[in-house]
Amino acid sequence: MNKLILSALISVGLFLIEARAQAVLMPMPAEIQMLAGKSQLNARLGVHISQQQQALLRPLLLNSTFAEQFTRLDWRDAEKAQLHISINQSAAPLPYLGMDESYKIVIADNSIKLTSNNQYGMLRGLASLSQLLFSAKKPRELTNLTITDAPTYPWRGLLFDGVRHFLPIKDVKRTLRGLASAKFNVFHWHLTDDQGWRIELHSYPRLHQHASDGLYYTQAEIKEVVAYAAKLGIRVVPEFDVPGHASTIVLAYPELGSGTTRIDIERHWGVFEPLLDPSNPKVYQFIDEVVAELAGLFPDPYLHIGGDEVDDSDWQKNTSIQAYMAEQQLADSHALHAYFNQRVAKILAKHNKQMIGWDEVLHPSLPKNTLVQSWRGHHSLSDITSAGFDGLLSSGFYIDQPQWTSYHYRNHPLQPPQTSVTAKNILGTVEFTLTRLKGSAVVGNATIFTNQQGQLHSKVSIKGKGRFITAKVNKVAEYYQLQIDTWLGPTKLTVSLDETSSEPAMIGNTPYEFNAAIIDTPSLKQLNQALADEQQRKKTGKVLGGEATAWAELITSDNLDSRIWPRLYAIGERFWSPASLTDERDMYKRLSVMDKFASQQLGLLHQQQFIKRLKLHPAVTNADVNALVTFSQLIEPVHYYTLHHLAFLRGDYHQQAPLNKLVDVLPVESLTLKQFDYAVADYQQQCGSQQLATLQTQLLRWQQILNDNRQLFLTINEWQASYLAIIAALKNKDKLSKPQNIEINNGIIAQVIQSINLLKQARLSCSH
Repeated sequence: MNKLILSALISVGLFLIEARAQAVLMPMPAEIQMLAGKSQLNARLGVHISQQQQALLRPLLLNSTFAEQFTRLDWRDAEKAQLHISINQSAAPLPYLGMDESYKIVIADNSIKLTSNNQYGMLRGLASLSQLLFSAKKPRELTNLTITDAPTYPWRGLLFDGVRHFLPIKDVKRTLRGLASAKFNVFHWHLTDDQGWRIELHSYPRLHQHASDGLYYTQAEIKEVVAYAAKLGIRVVPEFDVPGHASTIVLAYPELGSGTTRIDIERHWGVFEPLLDPSNPKVYQFIDEVVAELAGLFPDPYLHIGGDEVDDSDWQKNTSIQAYMAEQQLADSHALHAYFNQRVAKILAKHNKQMIGWDEVLHPSLPKNTLVQSWRGHHSLSDITSAGFDGLLSSGFYIDQPQWTSYHYRNHPLQPPQTSVTAKNILGTVEFTLTRLKGSAVVGNATIFTNQQGQLHSKVSIKGKGRFITAKVNKVAEYYQLQIDTWLGPTKLTVSLDETSSEPAMIGNTPYEFNAAIIDTPSLKQLNQALADEQQRKKTGKVLGGEATAWAELITSDNLDSRIWPRLYAIGERFWSPASLTDERDMYKRLSVMDKFASQQLGLLHQQQFIKRLKLHPAVTNADVNALVTFSQLIEPVHYYTLHHLAFLRGDYHQQAPLNKLVDVLPVESLTLKQFDYAVADYQQQCGSQQLATLQTQLLRWQQILNDNRQLFLTINEWQASYLAIIAALKNKDKLSKPQNIEINNGIIAQVIQSINLLKQARLSCSH
């Protein structure tokens, strides 16, 4: 890629980020001690591994990204080597839950010592060394240091959806190498759903023959992926979705369904009626035979059964199923679903598999070794662990949604202890409705109060989603602004305690219709009891970690990397590093380096995919690309599932809709604007004239580029409205009392307008 383009993708002008003196790593290690001096490594690196460990460790080292950063590795005696690797013992040849991934690195005296308890710790240490080499100011010159490191959570995964849009093996392998570099250790492979069956099966061949469009993974390919992942220290956990998301099963084998049939593959996205019939013995025979075949392909002891989003319409209408429920004394569909899951769990146990399922499988009758994965949120994860089950968190890590990386970074699987909050004075309560573009409205209430120290707080309750306690409450004129992290994203609600209000809610960068009305407040005793209940819930299960999810309704091979990288480095850090690591600004500095590392060193395609899409536009020449890349750093795609909902409203929410727009590959977050906003925050704190001059100079540079290329930008139909809005905002940048509204245009937010608004606020603050 053109170096000018690559540089522009990372940052612009005055806000180019330089590596810090401290080591630039992601995830950051548990302990790091910087030492005096530097160590210079040779391009031909001498390596020492004891003879008895070479058969195990040499292939893993040669397969690593670290090895690719040298012209050659030479095997040397200890006294002549620069890299010394040793492990205490060999672990099982396949990675497993709870494996020891700790390691220690000492860089000093022009040499590296990497020690670990087993080969998996060695792999994690090599990942750290690779990043250190990449960020070195001089080739192969490393700052002397000591790293002692181990993960916080044993389960650190990515759900990879190869169903909604088929993603070939080359995408799988590239993603696995990226995951290894960010110290993930689970590849959750979503292989069956309403829109396709992606596994070759000998036991039920009509599934891949008639319900895949010929796009499926052969058994040889699956075995190849499992072996490839194992060499990277990554487990492969398959998902076989039952009893819902079963349209392909019912299409291929209609006798297994509960009523609704299909004559072709489901093309639309959503939740559909076809379900397996829990009263039919053939269903359990089917599951038994499929699990037996999957067990031969996937050696990991865990198997995910889905279990989510069960539309029980067919169960309710089917008289045979209703009679079966009466016979088994099952009161309702929830009980029938639990009964089904119990039988499935026994089948899995027969094949030495442990069951994983989404929130909906939670039921007291399940075996206690069932692992429950939460897509609904922390309130649901709390229910899971309170019931004595181990849990995983995925809510807040949905990376098929554009979201700011800081939102994911704040989302701890096990929330750190917080200072207990007790209310002293209640200021008022509102009930609210947030209207989404698709689906039911979000309804709830918010009580604003002061704590014992007189600080503003709020308790926000959302129907079906639990309660949130936040200290991020600001009084702005006659309004109160409440900020909470919800399953929607970082959510800002603006309410009045004097009258009905309708200021838009912000979900990340995106405005949503919002209405709030005053209601009666609870008593102080009632509020404090609710606060205590929320803060003192007892849990007996463990949170094993979490998984990011890359659902593929709007993902194809052409934009996969642009959706998931570089954000996965920050999520990997949240899963690996200590919970005390919370500095978002420092995270963004390191993320900018990882953005380059992922592209230049690993060959991940997040930057190239956007450039490629730009060049496909008929009006764009190579000479235009730099200006267009600069403009792309001033905008962001809408957050949450807004792109999905807009596609639904225009009739494009289906498998055959083209994903050929620029917004489909637009980077989900502008790291350039993030650094600009941090510079604005510094100015607001210090009110330095030089700080303001620097910020204004940057705005003028952007304005110049936009003015000089006006005709070019106006030929990009998708960007016209955003371009004109930004031009207007830059023209009015000195009208401090008039912030410009944020609007959705073709799925795009002109995010630089919010940055200009922030600078206006800072200038007003500094002028007082």
